[in-house]
Amino acid sequence: MNKGKTKLTRQDAERLFEGLPASNVKTSKRPENPFGPEASNVVKRVEGEAALWKDNLITLPVAIELPAGYASEARMREAMARAWRVKWVREGKDEVVADFPEGWKAVRPQSGPIELRDPAGVVRAVYGWAKHAELRILPRFLIESQANNSNGLGSVLVRDRGNGSILERSSTWSARTGVNHPDWAKLEAWLNLRYPDHHDPLRYWEDCEENVRT
Repeated sequence: MNKGKTKLTRQDAERLFEGLPASNVKTSKRPENPFGPEASNVVKRVEGEAALWKDNLITLPVAIELPAGYASEARMREAMARAWRVKWVREGKDEVVADFPEGWKAVRPQSGPIELRDPAGVVRAVYGWAKHAELRILPRFLIESQANNSNGLGSVLVRDRGNGSILERSSTWSARTGVNHPDWAKLEAWLNLRYPDHHDPLRYWEDCEENVRT
């Protein structure tokens, strides 16, 4: 008796769903985008473009510390555009926004000026963050002082900032530093002879020379 009653109850329940269209059940580990695949592609593209735009744009001071040979800031920016392949996006009263090649970035250390670094991490320019700051573009070759902490004396040397190597060093250790060092003029003459345009911060860098040629 109990078995027959159970069978009729099951049949009665099945009849309740007779005539309804069969549903295709689709299982997925990830819910479908209600806006369709096109919307997802648009979002990904916009996010990618926003990241690229943010990474390549760098804000610099309008004012530039002009090296010898450059008559105006406008001429300096033209030279920067050729040597660095930088594009000037917009200019304001105190700052200008530039689109740099991939890998360039501005780094603000805990102390000191902001550093404009190339893709290799070499500091190519520095500038202050305050109003009316000036952009100072650094040359590849530099004469710098080196102190000996044990005796208080100092030396001077010529450094290649492109790779960090020391090209020439003075043989005299003196208490006088900087341009007052006895061998400063000697090293300056050495540098002038081998790199006559070393005061131009856009010369002798591999990327600058290649970009100007092409």
